Amino acid sequence: MELTKKERTIKYVVYAVILCLLSLLQNVGGLWLEIGGARCFLLVPAAVLLSLDEDEKASALIGLFAGLLWDITAAHHMGFSCLFLMVACFIMSVLLTHIFRPTFWVGTVGAIVFTFLYVLIYWLVFIAFKGGEGSTAVFFTFYLPSFFYTAVVTFFMNLAFVPLKNKLNKN
Repeated sequence: MELTKKERTIKYVVYAVILCLLSLLQNVGGLWLEIGGARCFLLVPAAVLLSLDEDEKASALIGLFAGLLWDITAAHHMGFSCLFLMVACFIMSVLLTHIFRPTFWVGTVGAIVFTFLYVLIYWLVFIAFKGGEGSTAVFFTFYLPSFFYTAVVTFFMNLAFVPLKNKLNKN
């Protein structure tokens, strides 16, 4: 069933509000629980999960918006999150359109894979290639634990998003 213009607008406004709230939780210190110094990167799985069942253009725009929210608060590396999340959401949408079915587990695994890619690429480009003492230690003491923390949260995030998306998409 095709959504009306009003229903699509409501859906995308709800998505934008969710991403804004998750951006606040992720980027404002003290609003979200840190476990042993590991932070949860909420915007990566949220963008990927919200862009499921969307066409490629809408998915890329969801990723771009989530990345913009993240990059606004970043002191350095402006544009990395925008570009990565836009491409990740686009690729996930293409995969779901042509190869996979949009199921709970495909969405969860896809979000976890893209979270790992974000952590790995960010660490490689901005930490490891710049060199410096302890860059490998930073990966194992901050980025890898943050990935595992985010992976666990991704499962519960998808549990919350599936009924919301079904309601907004009139499924």
